Amino acid sequence: MAIPCAPARVVHVTRLSPHMIRITLEAVGDWRWHVNGIGDERVDIAIPRPGESRAELETFNLPEYGPGWTGEEPPWRHYTIRSVHSDGRRFDIDFAIHGHGIASGWAERAEPGHVIGIFNEGESRSYYEPPADAEVQILVADLTGLPGLGRIVEGLPSGVRAVVLAEVPEKADILPFATAAEVEYRWLVGTGNGLGDSALPGAVAELAEPDAPWYAWVACEASASRAIRRELRQRLGSPRNRHHAIGYWAKDKAGDRPADMD
Repeated sequence: MAIPCAPARVVHVTRLSPHMIRITLEAVGDWRWHVNGIGDERVDIAIPRPGESRAELETFNLPEYGPGWTGEEPPWRHYTIRSVHSDGRRFDIDFAIHGHGIASGWAERAEPGHVIGIFNEGESRSYYEPPADAEVQILVADLTGLPGLGRIVEGLPSGVRAVVLAEVPEKADILPFATAAEVEYRWLVGTGNGLGDSALPGAVAELAEPDAPWYAWVACEASASRAIRRELRQRLGSPRNRHHAIGYWAKDKAGDRPADMD
């Protein structure tokens, strides 16, 4: 029988950029990650405490653990599955590195052999859901949304046009994405991401309404995502079912968990 929080072992650690680390994980045992996930596929992970190399999975697998749990809860966070390999036996999670937070701290010291917990809920969960008629996509992300953005862009089919607005701490954090789609990139460097106010709302405010049916996906700091959501709905007249704006983190609040979602 599947357990709620399954073990996964680190097999590779790759520094993609000054502020992004990719960790390749391998399922321990006979469980597998889903192979049908798309875009910003979400996962909850149990993380080793500072100085430790194995997450405390046992608490999460207690029969009594769940809503109303009053005992001490080991650290866990929300992340995005960047890619899946070997029929779900291996998968990548990219970690934004920001100098604080238990997940970012662990990613910087992670080594092959470390074990984290994967909450394997039986089905893929994501926000990205473009309507079938969307010929144009507006994709907006800061550093925390970059892993989902990368997977979305790489999965775009030929014939789709996309405008990508991505905000990173420094030029070296700009990452390439292979895609069959026609993509226009606008990289914003040195703003947002804890360095100051995000420039993403202003960049979205400069966009003209696309000339064909469109869809927007936004993943960034919470107040920035709310401002962009208002822009999409009020100025561009986007119906609620044609955009998703997610607050992945909140400025001036500790921790790595998402702040709000819509």
